[in-house]
Amino acid sequence: MDKGHVLIVDDEREILASLEDVLHDEGYRVERAESGETALQLVRTETPDVVLVDVWMPGIDGIKTLQAVKESNADIEVVVMSGHGNIETAVAATKLGAFNFIEKPLSIDTVLRIVDSAVQARRAKEPKVTDVVDVMLDGASKGIQRVRRAIRRAAKDIGPLLIAGERGTGKRFIARMIHKNGISEEEGFRPVHCRSLYPVAEAGEWEETLERLVPAAFQGTVYLDGLEQLPMAEREGFLARFLGHATDSIRLLVSLDHMGTPKDKAYVRALSTQIGADVIHLPSLRERKEDILPLANRFLNECMEIGRYEKKFSEDVIALLEDYDWPGNIAELKGVVTKAAYASQGSEIQIAHLPYAIREASDFEADTSGDDVPSHFNVARTQWERQYLSFHLEEHGWDINKTAQAVGMTEPALKRKIKAYDIEPVLPASATLRETSQRSISKSVVLYGRGLHSGLKTGLIIEPLPPGSGIQFGSLTSPDIVRANVDFVDGTNHATNLRNGAVTARTIEHLMSALHAYKISNILIKMSEEVPVMDGSAVEFCRLLEEAGIEDQKEKREDLWVDKVYEIGEPADEKGYIRIEPADSFSVSYLIDYPEPIGKQTYLYEHKNASSFQEEIAPARTFGFVSELESLEKMGLAEGGRWDNVILVDKARVVNTQLRFPNEFVRHKILDVIGDLYLTGRPIRGKVTAERSGHRHNVALVKKLMEVHG
Repeated sequence: MDKGHVLIVDDEREILASLEDVLHDEGYRVERAESGETALQLVRTETPDVVLVDVWMPGIDGIKTLQAVKESNADIEVVVMSGHGNIETAVAATKLGAFNFIEKPLSIDTVLRIVDSAVQARRAKEPKVTDVVDVMLDGASKGIQRVRRAIRRAAKDIGPLLIAGERGTGKRFIARMIHKNGISEEEGFRPVHCRSLYPVAEAGEWEETLERLVPAAFQGTVYLDGLEQLPMAEREGFLARFLGHATDSIRLLVSLDHMGTPKDKAYVRALSTQIGADVIHLPSLRERKEDILPLANRFLNECMEIGRYEKKFSEDVIALLEDYDWPGNIAELKGVVTKAAYASQGSEIQIAHLPYAIREASDFEADTSGDDVPSHFNVARTQWERQYLSFHLEEHGWDINKTAQAVGMTEPALKRKIKAYDIEPVLPASATLRETSQRSISKSVVLYGRGLHSGLKTGLIIEPLPPGSGIQFGSLTSPDIVRANVDFVDGTNHATNLRNGAVTARTIEHLMSALHAYKISNILIKMSEEVPVMDGSAVEFCRLLEEAGIEDQKEKREDLWVDKVYEIGEPADEKGYIRIEPADSFSVSYLIDYPEPIGKQTYLYEHKNASSFQEEIAPARTFGFVSELESLEKMGLAEGGRWDNVILVDKARVVNTQLRFPNEFVRHKILDVIGDLYLTGRPIRGKVTAERSGHRHNVALVKKLMEVHG
């Protein structure tokens, strides 16, 4: 079985030999190169699926090899290896389009997992093009009919073309389709990721780059993928240089992400006029709702063609698919349908088989016409069935067997309905333990910034982990890790820090709060000692997790249901107090009482889902007092610190920013509580009440909880 074509590039022959043996045994076709120069020669003739390249090599190093490979063929996935890993190298590789970053000494399991993912990503870029009306153009909406006509016209032309639309609308596919059905069909198609040109834009080395992109002998189509990745000031000039350099035998296609706002559309019109290009605007999926079901059925049929038996969508799922906004457009829809097809063991795909993010974003009971009357029959039926089952479950004390007999269902069918409708018991937490899916992310992501206290450049590489792994913080330069566990807490003054031997993870609470809100249970965070503070809130961490994609895993885990009252301190203690008591959901009520201009603030946060966290808590930034700066510096915590990422307060006012909420201070305290409590390793079910508490109180409460629930 040919699992894929891999090129290994390393100047160490022992590593080449061992990797070749392992990958060959796993069914991959493998080629070797001992230098970047040799690798680039092979790429021009062999076109591998994946290139594994070492960073530190004589001559053309790994980063330059990565850049050249992406310029030669942007569809090839490149995985960078380094025995001297640091966040700067990882970020540089990611900006140039690297699929992932692996540290040496190599873990064979890690290599195999990443290579497999890279091959799948590479093959996903090669859609089967049959005719001009294909999967991306399925549907009867007026918008997609206009696109079909525009593609037919564009295929007969040789002039430059801008393809504009939101992320996931199929711009890459449309470019390939235009080339495939165009007058230059038999000639070459050369995709180039514009993000790989970013360093060129910074250095201004365009002439040499143009020679590599369009050598004199090349004839065909050059597709510049993601023009928005280049600095705004460089885009028009680069396109003009390209068109001036290219011969009549080369056609230029350019894709540009935009959100369809009047400002975006005006920019596209102006750019197209400047370079003399026609434009195809691709509609978003929410602008062509009537096409969602035909597309979903098409993707489902593709799954059945590769070995899945016949399936169909339940009426509830159809209603949900048509109701959802699909911010990732067609690409997101295809991913959701494919995962659901493989998650479903029967002939019908139900709501429980859809990813959690889709279920969470679709609030059935919120879809009303304004007078509590559901606007869709399926919505009304779903509401009624959920209420009917909830009533009988409560009537029978959540005895599944008795409830199933009462409503005329089998126990497995009732359990599926409970899961699909997310029905929760209205019982004391001690009466039951609910299981939820373990969760991870779909792909690796990178974040780059500065530490709050050290002020040093730092960053994160976040990778998915298999079920049962837990949340782990690791070093970029060693295989050692420290688990996000209360036993490894190594300081709670101003921030929560972890340590295990030589591995340190500082200022983790903002990231942990986002992981708690999204219920991420298995993840590896590689870092340079301190989590970047970003803007002092959790907003960027939420964005990063959504960019990575949230993925439910098959294995289950138990939420931590608080069984009794646990408390630290006394309610009247000005040094701080926090307690947690049994409840069926998670909430935090917090009181702060500071001198003016902060004063006394209270806030009750009731956690519903990741969206409520994003809206109410995630934007709240950390804060400090001007009077504390000197003492913090003496402690070594503010040396080089980025104090523009903190709300600074003097005796009269906030001195360096505008507040995002009038009570932003107390909301940030709740953010810290949510993050610190996730040191339990499980989402919390309980009601938290806190007054003037800090990280040490939060961690002490976690220790009490874990003595019983550990």
